[in-house]
Amino acid sequence: RDLSRQAIFQVMLALHPQFSDLQMPGISLRAEERLPESAKFDLALELTETRDGLSGQLEYALDLWDKESAEQIVQCLSTLLQSLPDTVECPLSQQPLLTAAGQYQLLTEWNNTAEDYPHDQCIASLFEAQAEQTPDALAVYFDGEEIDYRELDRRAEQVASRLVHAGIGPDCVVGLFVERSIEMISGQLGILKSGAAYLPLDTDYPPDRIAYMLEDAQVPVVLTQRRLLARLPETSACCMFIDDETSETALPPRKARNINAHHLAYVIYTSGSTGRPKGVMISHFSILNHLSWMQRTHRLTPDDRVLQNAPVSFDVSVWQLFWPLLNGAGLVVTSPEGHRDLSYLSSLIESSRVTVMHMVPSMLQALVDIVSPHTLRRVRDFIVGGEALPPSLLQDFSQRFDCRLHNQYGPTETSVEVSWHQCSADEDRLVVPIGAPLSNTRLYVLDRYFNLCPVGVPGELYIAGAGLARGYLNRPDITAERFLPDPFSDGQRMYRTGDLARWTARGVLEYLGRIDHQVKIRGFRVETGEIDTCLLAHPGIHQAIVVPWSSEQKPLQLVAYLVLKDPALQTAEVQVYLRRFLPEHMIPAAFVTLGALPLTPNSKVDRKALPPPTFVTRQRQAVPPRTSEEFALCEIWGLLLNCPEVGIEDDFFALGGHSLLAMRMVAMVRARLGVELPLREIFDAPVIVQLASRLAHYQAREEGSSPIGITPRDGNQPLRLSFSQERLWFLDRLVEAGVAYNVPWSLEMRGELQTAALEWAINQVICRHESLRTVFRNSNGTAVQTIVPAENESLVSQSVPEYALDNVLQTVAEYKFELQTGPLYRFRLYRLSAERHVLAFVAHHII
Repeated sequence: RDLSRQAIFQVMLALHPQFSDLQMPGISLRAEERLPESAKFDLALELTETRDGLSGQLEYALDLWDKESAEQIVQCLSTLLQSLPDTVECPLSQQPLLTAAGQYQLLTEWNNTAEDYPHDQCIASLFEAQAEQTPDALAVYFDGEEIDYRELDRRAEQVASRLVHAGIGPDCVVGLFVERSIEMISGQLGILKSGAAYLPLDTDYPPDRIAYMLEDAQVPVVLTQRRLLARLPETSACCMFIDDETSETALPPRKARNINAHHLAYVIYTSGSTGRPKGVMISHFSILNHLSWMQRTHRLTPDDRVLQNAPVSFDVSVWQLFWPLLNGAGLVVTSPEGHRDLSYLSSLIESSRVTVMHMVPSMLQALVDIVSPHTLRRVRDFIVGGEALPPSLLQDFSQRFDCRLHNQYGPTETSVEVSWHQCSADEDRLVVPIGAPLSNTRLYVLDRYFNLCPVGVPGELYIAGAGLARGYLNRPDITAERFLPDPFSDGQRMYRTGDLARWTARGVLEYLGRIDHQVKIRGFRVETGEIDTCLLAHPGIHQAIVVPWSSEQKPLQLVAYLVLKDPALQTAEVQVYLRRFLPEHMIPAAFVTLGALPLTPNSKVDRKALPPPTFVTRQRQAVPPRTSEEFALCEIWGLLLNCPEVGIEDDFFALGGHSLLAMRMVAMVRARLGVELPLREIFDAPVIVQLASRLAHYQAREEGSSPIGITPRDGNQPLRLSFSQERLWFLDRLVEAGVAYNVPWSLEMRGELQTAALEWAINQVICRHESLRTVFRNSNGTAVQTIVPAENESLVSQSVPEYALDNVLQTVAEYKFELQTGPLYRFRLYRLSAERHVLAFVAHHII
């Protein structure tokens, strides 16, 4: 039980009769009012009858209540008692608790959000206007490749032309099955240019789930990449390859295509309680309201860089993509698997000069644990959402990083987000607020009778305004259940979120949980009923229920409780079965087999009576480690998964591991062993004995074949690359690497400079260090290092005004190196005055 509260009951109501002064011979007695020195209960209301009615006092525990909340209770009770003579025949649910001023505050004062925005425009037309305004500005950076607005618009136009000539137009839904890339960006823009809506299909989703989405949305065309064709399930839709070279075809004028702001922009599928996901339809005018608010509030400039790291199936990806591109900023796109690799993300954030980024809190926690403050030094605004933000994480973040942290909230059905709170390091709250409503958005906290809940009283959160979705694709029944008439605004709708919330006295909302069994797992909304339905379809399972479970040691995870028809059915078989139909974030972390599910007196599953799960599914005693790699992994897993005993035959995911913990494990392996273990290896080899073997392989590649002392080698012979060098060489060959792996620095020198002496010193360094004279060439299909003779570095001083220095240094930092020809470094000397010089240096990370 909660030791901070009274054990038996927490609230006391006492009604005292009127006490008259008592007169006795030689003495008179009267009641004396005394204030209590301490609270006996959480709340104690004492009422006394008087000649004029009732008077009373409310006593409250200061540790549990603040003055504003206590006054709110008194105000509501007073309003109720005053109205009773006139409403005594009305049901209790219709009795008023709010004064007219209280209603005005909740409906008008705190929902006064009207703002003008381009409600009659479309995303594509606004992007085209931006591309015309800043054609040469950086639009997208991806894996070493940079393209400007002119080129991005040209590529999107080409996609749109092919779609339009294939018969695609307004309110058509086009599937987008591509990996994160520049092609993904041009594909989304091209679909919108054609007038259609895009349906993001996550390439990591099971084929059966993708097939259902394509069929349910009646998709006529799927835009994909040739390399992904084998992963696309069989479909009646026509496949169009975005990476095919096609001849330029003129796109019909927008007016001729009859595109308007009320047409669909995108459809995103979310988990469904009935067992099938449901498609949320968002129109242009709805999402543009959110994008306009983002720009008014967080304001991007052409110098800003926004990180695009959210999966395309996660609605945050919508503003990550379109917000910068509609406002002339740059978009930094992570590699297909990069959003799961904290080491890669850290390097990308720093090298690409990211200034705005988003993460779900669970991912942010992993980042805070690993990344240095230096990495985020250029980040101005860090946005979190998708899950509740723990106060402890807010404090950790604020102590380590010097950037603004914003907590944003909203369901997919309301165009990504509807409320916003700028966090403060000195906040002392048990719950981090989700904030106040965004522009053109109204938020109501209602009871089950659709009455406004007073300040401080929990209720269900309803959302109204410009951001509401059109509804669920081909699901009018569920649309009618969730999108209801707005009782406070004639002719308008409101969305029923199922989230519990309450207003605070400061006019901000606090998120308190769910009224149903929906949960958020790593930012994705999960209806546990969909997993239940999938489990019950297995021939070996009689009954199943999935519930969220967490503890101080483990974050929120899904646990499946099963009653089996086939006693021989193993957990591993059930996991394999589920992965055929469900994405990774919907796979339970633990499975508990029961003889029967506990029931309430009403014959419903008694969730509170379900036993706590165990994440160790070992059939026999743990097998101890034998090698140094196995010892290291056992210790790391024990710490990471809070398991006192880990054996070499244990499975990472069976012990409660998931993708976020896998990312942390990679970081712990790097910190302890100095080895770069690819994240994919944990998924391919989740058992320690298998993973240790792969770890030893990577360790050998890092260390080289000889563990003995360093011996001289023939500098004229080609040399093999280290693992890290191989990775950089491969990336350079795969795509044009650009400047992502440049390492620049600059040094200011004051006093009289002897340029000739500095030039001599630099050339001595080049002669001494072979790495500065190394190039990387292809020898019979294998990359090798070759040391070339030193070339004399000529250092010429160039005069630069101080106001232009930053731009000049940036130009040096963005020099593109050729790995095969070299040199892979660059020195430049700039003269600010007779006694002030700046030496700039940049080198490729591969050396």
